[in-house]
Amino acid sequence: MNVQRWMSVRFFLFFMGWGIFLPYWTGYLVDGKNLSIEQASVIMSIGLLMRGLSTITLYPMMKKTASDLRVLQWVSAAAFLLACSYIPAQGYMPLLIITALFNFFFPMLMPALDATAGSLTQHSQLRYAKARSFGSIGFICMVLIISMLSGAFGDQLFLGGMIVILAIFTALTWTKAPDSVRLAPAATAERPSFKKLFQVRHFPLILLLAILLQGAHAAYYNYGYLYLQELGVSKYYIGMIINVSVLFEIMLFTYADRLFKKWTPGMMFALAAAGSTARWCIIYFFPNVELFIVSQLFHSLSFALAHYAFMRFITANVPTNYLPSAQGLYATFAQSFATALMTFFSTYLYTMSMQAAFLGMIVFTIPAFFIAFYIGRKQLSSTEKHA
Repeated sequence: MNVQRWMSVRFFLFFMGWGIFLPYWTGYLVDGKNLSIEQASVIMSIGLLMRGLSTITLYPMMKKTASDLRVLQWVSAAAFLLACSYIPAQGYMPLLIITALFNFFFPMLMPALDATAGSLTQHSQLRYAKARSFGSIGFICMVLIISMLSGAFGDQLFLGGMIVILAIFTALTWTKAPDSVRLAPAATAERPSFKKLFQVRHFPLILLLAILLQGAHAAYYNYGYLYLQELGVSKYYIGMIINVSVLFEIMLFTYADRLFKKWTPGMMFALAAAGSTARWCIIYFFPNVELFIVSQLFHSLSFALAHYAFMRFITANVPTNYLPSAQGLYATFAQSFATALMTFFSTYLYTMSMQAAFLGMIVFTIPAFFIAFYIGRKQLSSTEKHA
């Protein structure tokens, strides 16, 4: 079986769904379900909390006894059924409950896929970065499709697209899969614990770096669209400008294995922190469309390289049975809670000026650079000793 194709297809499909969920789900609740902006914001905030809770509670519990494939089957089926339940749902409370549950299950597929890819990297020579690049391609394809078709077909296109994608994804989980994905954890295997995971050399600091750098995207996720509107960019072109960042993300994932083969995770994080700092400074000091587009190039460092560095570290240093716990912590704290907390900080700065919300993110990226540089030197010296 071609494990590279198997993994790439699943990344592609999931991130097509993510390309609907991340940018458009709040708008779907407002325009498609007639909620107020305030109601939709509260619902999505609760959803962000549920997303974090699921990846640190249910997901590791499932992985104690279930195989990677079984987790993908159960979680995708639950997400598909919840997506279908939006069809008859009306009113604030039903939509709050459904959205909270949907956030509990659907985003769980992200750490599940990353953990599956990590296992295949260890056992089947999967090239993670190349497979993950297909996720970015799926995301950008869906954003472009939605941008072109939502005006003609209305906001129900969001829900219809999500249901179709989850139906295909779930169906594929029941087809032939690699052996290592189908095997459940051995009953005699050591059960992973967070205490022992944090005893892995440098893991606490690597997780901290991921939290600082991924959370530092809070201003961009919340105000990037509004900022471009303030600069006078039409809605059609805003989508294209935002996709510039994803294009460079794809490029990095495509060539990361080759470009960073001899780099330590610490040095990769240092470069990611430097790129992130430069990105937010450019937006603050040069408030125009042309320089904003230039800043989008740094997404390949601020997001993609930071993500790749974390995955490279845990794949090389964390035992296989601990990978789900590591992924759960990453998804919970770096991709959920940190973004939520830094959103409050960026919102406070936003009351001063929209540009200040972006500049404020360097409060997190500059310390990340020095921590990463310290770890990188330690890892480099350790590598030289074993050479």
